[in-house]
Amino acid sequence: MAPQTSFPALLESLTQALSSASESTEKLSAPIPPKDGISLLDVKNELFLSYLQNLVFLILLKLRNRKSSSSDDEEEAEALDEHVVNKLVELQVYLEKGVRPLENRLKYQIDKVLRAAEDSKRIEDASKPKMNGKLSRDDDSSEEEGSEDGDAELDNGAALDQIDDQQHMPNPTAFTRVAVGADDRESARDGVYKPPRIQATAMPTTTGPREKTDKKANKSATLEEFVNTELSAAPFAEPSIGTTTIAGGRRRKSEKQLNDEAERKEYEEKNYVRLPKESKKERAKHKGGKDAGYGGEEWRGLGEGIDRIERLTKRKDGEGRNVLEKSRKRSNEDGPKGSGGGVEVGQGFQKRLKALDGGRRDRGKK
Repeated sequence: MAPQTSFPALLESLTQALSSASESTEKLSAPIPPKDGISLLDVKNELFLSYLQNLVFLILLKLRNRKSSSSDDEEEAEALDEHVVNKLVELQVYLEKGVRPLENRLKYQIDKVLRAAEDSKRIEDASKPKMNGKLSRDDDSSEEEGSEDGDAELDNGAALDQIDDQQHMPNPTAFTRVAVGADDRESARDGVYKPPRIQATAMPTTTGPREKTDKKANKSATLEEFVNTELSAAPFAEPSIGTTTIAGGRRRKSEKQLNDEAERKEYEEKNYVRLPKESKKERAKHKGGKDAGYGGEEWRGLGEGIDRIERLTKRKDGEGRNVLEKSRKRSNEDGPKGSGGGVEVGQGFQKRLKALDGGRRDRGKK
C-alpha cells in the first residue's frame, strides 16, 4: 500500500500526532520540566521540537508554492525557504556537534541515575502488601501487619538513602581482577606447567646471546657483490671513479658504508641540519671491525686460526713457560745469525767511543 501524500492526509496525520502528544502530557504527574533534571536533556528536547517545527513549516511553504504562480511570490518563497533550510542545518549542527558528544560524556551518570530509580521503584513494589481475596481480618492481625509495614518502610527508607549516596559513585568492582576459584587452583596442581594467560613467558635457555650470534653464518660480501654485478640482469648504478677509495687508495668503501652515507646525506638535505661527526670511540670501533687491506674478508680465517692456536698454547696460572714462548724468547747463545762469529757488528766502535768519553771526563779534573 503506497503512503498517502495528499495535503488532507498530511494534515490528518499531523492532527493525530498532536492529539496523542497532548493526551500523553496530561497523564504525566511530574512537572514539566522536572525540578532537579538534567539541563542537557531539556536542551535536546527543545532542539528536537524546534527542528520539527521548522520542518513542518518548510512542508507548508512547499505546498503553498505549488498554488502560487506570480514571480514576486516565487522569489519571496525561495528566500523564505532558504532561511528555513539554513535554520534546519543550524539545528542539525547543534544536535550532532553539541548535544551528542556531551550526552556520550554524561552517559555513565545518566545510566547510574536511571538504575537507581529502577531499584527504588522495585523496592517500593516489593514492600507493598499483596492483596488477597479475603478482606475480613482480625484486629490482632491488622496490628501485626501495621507493625510489619512500619518496619518495611524503615528498611525501604534506609535502602533509598543508600541508593542516593551511591548512585553517582563509580563501580569499584570493575577495577578488580577476578579471583581464582578453588576448582581452578586444584586443577592447576596436576604437575603440568601452564604459562600465564596475561603475558607469555619464554623458557630459559642455556645458550647466551653471544653463542647465538656465533652460530649465524657469516655472509661473504665479495660473493654477494659478484652475484649482484655479474649474475644479475637488473641494472645497477655505479659510483664515480675515485669516490669509493679510502686510505690513500689502499681500500674501497663497502656497500654498507655507501648506503649509510647516502642515508645521512638524504636526512641532512630533508631536515636542513648537519649531523655530528663520528666520535673517536665510534671510529675506533669501526676500524677494529674492518678487514685487512690485502686479501679482504677472504683471509679472515687466518686470524681466527692464530687466535685459536694462541688460546690453546696459553700458559695457565701456576704453570711454567710453554713451548711456544720458549721458542720465541730463546737466548742468542751462538751469537747473531749472519755475522760469521761471536762479535757483534759495531762492537769495536762502541769501545773506542767509551774510551774517548772517559778521557774527556779526566781532563776536567786535572
